[in-house]
Amino acid sequence: MTVSFNSPGSVDLVKNSARLIRMRWLAGLAVLTATPLCVYALRVPLPAQALYALGAVILAYNALLWWVSRRAAMRRLPWIAIGQFAFDWMALATFVHLTGGVESPAIWFFLFHVLLAPLLLPGRTTYVFAGLVIAAAGAVVVLEAAGALAHYRVLTALPPALYRDPIFIVALLGFFATTVIVSVGLMMPLVRELRERERQIAALFESIQALSSSLDLPQVLDQLARGVSRVLRARGASIRLLDDTGARLNIGAAYGLSQRYLEKGPVEVDRSPIDREALHGRPVIIEETAGEERLQYPEEIVAEGIHSILCVPLIGRRGPLGVLRVYGQTPRLFTAEQVNFVTAIARQGAAAIENAMSYGELRRAEEIKSQFVRAVTHELRSPVTASQSLLRTVTRDLAGGLNDLQREVLGRLSNRLDSLQLLIDDLLDLAAGKVEGLEAALAPVSIEAAVLSVIERVSAQAQEKTIDMEVNYVPRGLTVMASEDGLGRIFLNLIGNAVKYTPPGGRVRVTLEQCGDEAVVTVADTGMGVPEVDLPHLFEEFFRGSNVKQAGVTGTGLGLTIVKDLVDRYRGRISVTSKAGEGTTFTVTLPLAA
Repeated sequence: MTVSFNSPGSVDLVKNSARLIRMRWLAGLAVLTATPLCVYALRVPLPAQALYALGAVILAYNALLWWVSRRAAMRRLPWIAIGQFAFDWMALATFVHLTGGVESPAIWFFLFHVLLAPLLLPGRTTYVFAGLVIAAAGAVVVLEAAGALAHYRVLTALPPALYRDPIFIVALLGFFATTVIVSVGLMMPLVRELRERERQIAALFESIQALSSSLDLPQVLDQLARGVSRVLRARGASIRLLDDTGARLNIGAAYGLSQRYLEKGPVEVDRSPIDREALHGRPVIIEETAGEERLQYPEEIVAEGIHSILCVPLIGRRGPLGVLRVYGQTPRLFTAEQVNFVTAIARQGAAAIENAMSYGELRRAEEIKSQFVRAVTHELRSPVTASQSLLRTVTRDLAGGLNDLQREVLGRLSNRLDSLQLLIDDLLDLAAGKVEGLEAALAPVSIEAAVLSVIERVSAQAQEKTIDMEVNYVPRGLTVMASEDGLGRIFLNLIGNAVKYTPPGGRVRVTLEQCGDEAVVTVADTGMGVPEVDLPHLFEEFFRGSNVKQAGVTGTGLGLTIVKDLVDRYRGRISVTSKAGEGTTFTVTLPLAA
């Protein structure tokens, strides 16, 4: 009868308990069916009634364990698994007694349990269990020899009194105990290594997932240092990155180290041979820091309680990025397998660090571009505004009379300036949204008030075009985390565009509703719509639909880009459905303020 149960953190107790129960049904039935075959067909002198009873007991306690395991809480499953192991152990001891005791070949079945124990039991429990197995086998043999237990003579070819022969008993138990101890001794190092490999593989997988889930450089560095230290159960870890000159290593992240140690001073590559060697691509192990000459700050390292160091390089596509140091609280902590493991993590970490750096450079470039656009458009706004003012003065005949041709030319110029003013305003809004620190602080804002305010602003334009404006909402006092200006800009753009692109006699419908913990605003029109080929590009900067250009409708192509940027900033979603010639529907979903 073979038994196995969960090793903490490596096997699912629920599945394994069910597997044990299924195997035990087979074991009980095997005893009940094999007994008559051996007794009546093979003429083996076995105690049939006792074996029938043993088979029935196995099935009975298995039924009890099945009933208990289906109703037990998760925290009790380890104890139930131990109970299964104990029941099976007693059943096997009984089976050995009924099949000949010291003469029974079944005594070696105990080895199945012994070989499984290191795989399934934690640490020292395996040795305790091995001792109990030896004691159980010895108890059966000694009690039979002393006459306290009846001896069943199954192998008739053996001498009748062999089970009482001290030499035979001592020899058999000696070989049995030696086999058990040697088996456990051989299995335990292999199992420890297997469990450590399993843990490292799981940790490597988790580290890769964690490192690839973020493009924020401080977060990537912190996850790398924290993860490596915990996996190796080390004193701590640190990551130092090369500065622009390549002469210094600046601290990027640290875990498990005191602030006093981190502030000991700059690490200079020329004065730190361990780091210089690692930056050439070779992992370096210091087995004992006391008296080590390759350290720049040996006294501070010893005072920190660091006795061993593993230093591995962080090499990117463009060359060395820095080093990853792991610190041990005991000498000779790091093995060759751990060096390979940390090197593998360092390779993945270097790729993640390089990606985060590239992302940071892109963000800084985007911010510089946005700041430039903001500065240029801001400088353009004043002369354009002044020119518009002067043109209005002239077209109103405040600076003398104009003939019809002059009035037409100046009118066209005024329209061009209006378009230029609209472009400047859109560029300023777009740049403000992409430059860190310029966006307004978020606060609870009434989304109902924002929508109604916009509808009031565009209602006059809708009436001029005889457009039917329909508003559907039930007042609930819904608020979202946003800014008043930003929220107004979103709906002014969407509702204003709906009126702008809907021909006279059309319809615009605005719906505001609550769906769970979100507010949903839908703006639907019966306007010119958007061609299907243009839909994927609708939120791109300066993009305008092909049918809009053909119709000669003015615009900058920045409005929906700004809307998308604002919706994303407010942690919302925006979607669009449209068909050319039939209309367009925009849906904005924003999380409600707590």
